[in-house]
Amino acid sequence: MNSPFRFLGHGPADEQPSVQPNPSDSPTMGAKSGDFEAARDAADSSSMNQQPEVGDPVTHDSDPYEGPALDSRSPASDGYADGDHVAVEDGHHPQEEAVPQDRDTLQRVLNHMASEKPQTPGAVVEPYERTPLGETQEDAPSLVPSPGPSESTGPAVQQSFGTNNGVAIGVQFQNIINGMRTVELRDDWVAQQLAVYVPPKNEKDAADKLRAEHVVVLLGESGAGRQPTGLRLLRGLSEELTLKRFHREPKDPFSLADLTGQQKVGWILDLRAEGDTVSGGLGFSFQDTTALKAATSYLVVLANPEVWESISDGGGNVAVTLKAPKAEDVLLAHLRAAKCRDPEEWAAHSRITQAIAGKLPGEAKQWSDAIMAEESRPVVATATASVNDRVDRVIEAMADWRNQLRTWHIEHPDSDHRNFLLAAASMDRTPVDLIYRASESLATTLGEKSKPRRGQQGPGIIELTYMIGAELTADGTVILPSDGYAEAVVEYFLMDRAHLVDRFTEWTATQAAKLKGDLGTQLADRVAVWVIRHTQKSRSVDVLKSVAGRWSNSKILRGHARDLLSVAAVDSEIGRLVRDGILAWARDDQVPERLLITLARVCQQVSQVYPKEALLRLGELAASDKPAVTAAVGEAFNAMWDRPEQRQRAREVLRKWARSPTESLRRSSSHAFLYLASRVEENGTPSLLSTENGYENDLPWIVQSWRTTLECDPAPDAAVDAFKAWLEGAASMPDARDAVFSVLARAVHDAPEDSSAVRFLGLNRLATHWEPSEPRKPLTDRARFRDSLVDWVRAADPTNPGTSSSVPKP
Repeated sequence: MNSPFRFLGHGPADEQPSVQPNPSDSPTMGAKSGDFEAARDAADSSSMNQQPEVGDPVTHDSDPYEGPALDSRSPASDGYADGDHVAVEDGHHPQEEAVPQDRDTLQRVLNHMASEKPQTPGAVVEPYERTPLGETQEDAPSLVPSPGPSESTGPAVQQSFGTNNGVAIGVQFQNIINGMRTVELRDDWVAQQLAVYVPPKNEKDAADKLRAEHVVVLLGESGAGRQPTGLRLLRGLSEELTLKRFHREPKDPFSLADLTGQQKVGWILDLRAEGDTVSGGLGFSFQDTTALKAATSYLVVLANPEVWESISDGGGNVAVTLKAPKAEDVLLAHLRAAKCRDPEEWAAHSRITQAIAGKLPGEAKQWSDAIMAEESRPVVATATASVNDRVDRVIEAMADWRNQLRTWHIEHPDSDHRNFLLAAASMDRTPVDLIYRASESLATTLGEKSKPRRGQQGPGIIELTYMIGAELTADGTVILPSDGYAEAVVEYFLMDRAHLVDRFTEWTATQAAKLKGDLGTQLADRVAVWVIRHTQKSRSVDVLKSVAGRWSNSKILRGHARDLLSVAAVDSEIGRLVRDGILAWARDDQVPERLLITLARVCQQVSQVYPKEALLRLGELAASDKPAVTAAVGEAFNAMWDRPEQRQRAREVLRKWARSPTESLRRSSSHAFLYLASRVEENGTPSLLSTENGYENDLPWIVQSWRTTLECDPAPDAAVDAFKAWLEGAASMPDARDAVFSVLARAVHDAPEDSSAVRFLGLNRLATHWEPSEPRKPLTDRARFRDSLVDWVRAADPTNPGTSSSVPKP
């Protein structure tokens, strides 16, 4: 029943998301998901990728976490916005009694339906705020450019999804990435977040601290309402503030000095995602807030109690643990905002009040979503249902239909029925004839043995549809009992049949690859949602790895595999777990080649917000002996280098790693260097030696990296390519010759350890790769140039100053 794309909203869904638009307003999902690059281009065309302004906080170096943590370890749907949510037409639950069809009843129904005016969503969603997939979603609008770029933020893209008929997961990834960047928050987006706001009981305490100290730390678990409370506090100040959110890569240092370059700014530091923290004593920096006060600026930190405890030393009394409002009040507020027909009746029902007692605001919002999903069912389907029946459905939906599915499986041990249900759920909104054939192939994939089948070779489409409690429409579409039911069926299978998960993912990959048109990509996008939710619940990356591996072997689904892992790697709930998994897989010689290539492309995407972690994983992948893998790694390094905002960051990290006592970091730095050393400018000069790139600061790293490379025997292919690029540049650009020769000479000789002879031999071997030595043939110009390099390096030997050479010593 859970809404799968809750991460499209804003912040780990803790916080009371905005009003849910009416399902009738959501567009048809007919577009293919396409490549991530296409999705990113579409986003860029609407100014989605805003860069931080001058004066925004900058990030700093810190060694990334290296050790993987692969240990193993809700449910309201947004109804219209995500998941396999079907607007049931002419459908009913199998246990419901038949609806009277006499003239008076039908007339009353038609009159009631005519009186129901569609609700136009008035809220605007900032697509780059993040909410973890698997928690409450704030609206997920459709990819529609607004009339013009916002004066405050630039990004002007919205998304709106009805039934999950193929959400382009690459677009979703870009939205999450944008939600993790330092950006200015639009006024309309802030207004949307506060459209349904029920203050915590101790809001005044937090407001007083912020007003007095210009800093407040809002603590609470996921769902406590930290983000809307922080926005409300900043908006409640007398000063007219520009609100900005800024992002830190885990373990990056932070100081209030980073925020004092601008006047009248309300800053939000979001540390809610799993693994988010800052290095050093954040609390200690709060001892003196004079600079913030002088700038008339304020800071709100959103964090979990355990994160704050580790960084709070010296922070004084600036933290407030939010005390949640009554869940009944939050539920009622959301129901009224969503134009529920009988909000008071729902909120006052004894079973509802008992179920939500003590729930956090985000959890109460989930119940509101479930109630609105029930309210959105057609009047014909609910005309004879009692209030208690409808409450039963809401409670069952909030439990992921687990009890009903358990009872159904007990009563239906026949594999024909079970496979048809699973196929119908997996291929929701697909023509029934395709579902029928797919259920047969599913049985084969799961290893089920054929058995004698009664009556025209077993049950038919109509019978099977009835047996799974679904409806068959006139156009041949299977309508499952309720919104979120399809997702619940797949989740039930993943939890109940762990030994068959690999076979099931193989089947989904096969179906997605062979279905025509949009149907295949839609299936893959739905599976991606289910897999991420399963990963969140199980705290295991096994199924995620299985699906990504299967999809990586399919030309059609490789982009989906990349985007699936990318979304999981930046998800605020499981991102740390998945990134650790990627690091472990990158170091595993047994991982298939196609999956390693996918991992490199995932790192390329994730590097937009986690550059250090991406560099480390790319460094491990670069050690592969598979040319296709190293080529993908090279593309990723080059992509990072091509982003001006990342280039300096990458150089600082790689320089630091080159000096690190940790061997894996030195190795990653060395591998990254070789790919970057292969880059050349338009005039042929090696990019790393370009004066425009300020290479002087990089010289120690460049020399040390060449030194490490020259000691390798045999030299890796990347080293051969880099050396060739440098000699080609030196030969074609006389101005570059001295710089290239000098760097290589230093790499051979400038080292405390006595390995210069080994490095000199390595240089000779690489030089021969560039121009082979052929003693019986006359010397060519290239051969003379090669020999001049060798002479230069020999003459630069400080232990042998008497060596004669036609080339002067540097």
